[in-house]
Amino acid sequence: MLTKNTEPKLKLLTSTLFSRLLYKTRFSNRKGNQFLLSVDVLKDEVRRDLLNITIQNIEKVYQNLLELPNSNAYLEKNGKHIFLQLIKKTCEEFLTQQYGYQIKLNNRILKTTLYTETLLQDCEILFEVPFYSIVNPNTPYFKKIYYPIYSYASENFIESLLDNLVIEISNCIVYFSLVTFSFLYTFRQTLYRTKFLSLRNFERFRNNIIWQLRVKIFVQNPIDLYHNRYKIFILRTSGLYCRSVYANRTTQLTSLSKIPLTIISAIEIKDFIISRFDELIYLLSKGVRFTLTSVVGQVIGLIWRGIIDGLKK
Repeated sequence: MLTKNTEPKLKLLTSTLFSRLLYKTRFSNRKGNQFLLSVDVLKDEVRRDLLNITIQNIEKVYQNLLELPNSNAYLEKNGKHIFLQLIKKTCEEFLTQQYGYQIKLNNRILKTTLYTETLLQDCEILFEVPFYSIVNPNTPYFKKIYYPIYSYASENFIESLLDNLVIEISNCIVYFSLVTFSFLYTFRQTLYRTKFLSLRNFERFRNNIIWQLRVKIFVQNPIDLYHNRYKIFILRTSGLYCRSVYANRTTQLTSLSKIPLTIISAIEIKDFIISRFDELIYLLSKGVRFTLTSVVGQVIGLIWRGIIDGLKK
């Protein structure tokens, strides 16, 4: 629970963190990883505008939450709804800025987009935990996921989590635009890089993004859950990077079904077969070593003894 003494300090910390994020967007035009991102399709200035709008809206939501007397409990209860409204408002504000007139989105259509569904499933680790960590660096919500590798939420780590949140929301908005509005040439003309004005290049990019997202959902995410790791995007003045950090998400692992669960089962079967194969190789090597040292060694010893006895005669 926040008090009158702690609230100003937390608001100052929040403002400082988001000011750093805004500063980094001025320089982060280079991508330091091989992942294909939805925001790659945007012109540099358009992408910068989107990142700035996303940062400002996240900060507004966090600052508003800090004003609530029981902010953690309220966020825990209404987290997904707040998160969805954040994505919706950011998308509307971004499109309105680019086109110069008010744009309203359908909640249901946005919510059922594949990327949005994925983010809502990760709402706790993606959106809620960074806020809990700002309020209290030693919060149990943080330790439940990142302890013992990270015993508390340092400012640098919180900043990295916010970097990831900004990039994921921005990617989500562009993905929604790709699958919803991009049949309009004027839309591509306004927002997208020159090479994506070609319908062939654009369709290839969109298909690759959709395929990569499905692989991430059905293959990569289950593997990451099984290995207790979480991939985050980090925004730096030198570029955009992807890093893996330790994260315990056992509850999500136990709720997997169908294809993701099959992937986990395949990994377990693979580990079992490899372990048995290693045991077999070990036993065979022991057998070969025993044969060479015992049987072959004795035969060689007998032959050598026979040679020595023959030389004595």
